Amino acid sequence: MKTRLIVAAVCVPVLLVVIFLLPPWAFGILLGAVAAVSALEFIGATGALSVRRMLGYCAGAAFLIPFSMSFSTSILLGVFVAILLLIALLVEAILAYDTAHAMPFSHLCLAFFGGAVIPMFLGTLSTLRAIPEGFLFGDVGLFFDGRFYVLLPFAIAFLSDGGGYFAGLTFGRRKLIEKVSPKKTIEGSIGGFVASLVAMLIFTLVMVLEFDASYTLWAVPIYGLLGSAVTQLGDLAFSMMKREYGKKDFGHLIPGHGGMLDRFDSMVFVAPFVTGLVFLLPLFLQG
Repeated sequence: MKTRLIVAAVCVPVLLVVIFLLPPWAFGILLGAVAAVSALEFIGATGALSVRRMLGYCAGAAFLIPFSMSFSTSILLGVFVAILLLIALLVEAILAYDTAHAMPFSHLCLAFFGGAVIPMFLGTLSTLRAIPEGFLFGDVGLFFDGRFYVLLPFAIAFLSDGGGYFAGLTFGRRKLIEKVSPKKTIEGSIGGFVASLVAMLIFTLVMVLEFDASYTLWAVPIYGLLGSAVTQLGDLAFSMMKREYGKKDFGHLIPGHGGMLDRFDSMVFVAPFVTGLVFLLPLFLQG
């Protein structure tokens, strides 16, 4: 636990500096690096590729997708990079077919998931950061600068994870889904829901009191509870993948957490979910 807290104490201030003091493309670079490392960890854990050239394709695309999405609220550039990666993988697979370096189609799908799907989902954080202040939401109101909205998925994911961890450590008795994640408990899951809901209540209150934001009160439980549900689903989904391939962690890069993907696994799903909510059902807008 001590190691996890030390890592958080170092990484959280760095993240806040990048979000609030640097331009959106700087956040895109940081996110691209996270996605590239996560892609390599995923592909390595699943054994999808052994050709170094193709690993380079996946790592390069994984970096470019979130970076390209930091320049606009549109995801089209990211989609274009993902298509280029798919073309490259297909060409390599066709040329290597029925040779000593033949690549099973299942491996191609895993490589695409690691090199494009994970980065695309994480890249929606870049989309949130790229929201310009005054961005019009129908006839209802204007958006704040994207720096505020990009905090939402981080608050939901990290506090849901943290609340679940400490609630499970303190009160955990009954296993949630032991075969998928042996350490997770029902009590820990409930703690995650509570922590996420409280986080959204506090976040909304701060925006109202400090920035005179208008808000949608009934959206708070949607962000908090459904956001925590998606966070926990993401965590369980990647735990299932690790079990299937006989891995305890995706890597060993971050002390106390495992690999980069072990830290951001739940974010892979909650980031696009919250991004969709921000544009479809904004929690707060300029008053």
